[in-house]
Amino acid sequence: MVATKGDTIRCFVAIEIPQPIQELLKPVQTCLQPDIRRASWTKPGNFHLTLKFLGDVQSETIGVVSEAIQKVVAAQVPFSIEFGGVGAFPNFKRPRVLWVGIKQGDLVVSRLAKSVNFALKQLGFPIDNRFHPHLTLARIKTPMNLESLKDVMRQYDTIDGAGLNVNAITLMQSQLRPNGAIYTPLNLYHFSA
Repeated sequence: MVATKGDTIRCFVAIEIPQPIQELLKPVQTCLQPDIRRASWTKPGNFHLTLKFLGDVQSETIGVVSEAIQKVVAAQVPFSIEFGGVGAFPNFKRPRVLWVGIKQGDLVVSRLAKSVNFALKQLGFPIDNRFHPHLTLARIKTPMNLESLKDVMRQYDTIDGAGLNVNAITLMQSQLRPNGAIYTPLNLYHFSA
């Protein structure tokens, strides 16, 4: 997928997160921010569950990508997920990403991500074998150990009201800006009834 910068769109496939659930994640961030100062925190409105990051895609290829995603969702029935539990990649001793996971529905999300990966592999996109469904709370900028915060984080093993009925996925554009990324939906794909 070689193209000049002007001919490409940086994008990913995701489950969009409704505003009420995004609001439930803000107190989690507020609780942890005093102890994790050197981090870039996800801004309200920017939470999403990435199924597949595509990177820079040639603009004329977006239609073919959309067709592949549409074929995947044609066989997908709506499902429910529930968010809860705070974790870190790669771990709490050397975290680079702090996240909220899925406590219910993670298997169906993983199968959906695998289907999207397989469909897009046919178009030359690499397979992502390290998929772990999550919502990014923060990207940690300097090395630190968060082991001491595990007890504080356990209070978020359950987040009341953080359930979501999923009936569509989105092809999202990501524009990187100095003050944070701007996400714009390109196409919405509804599941079969």
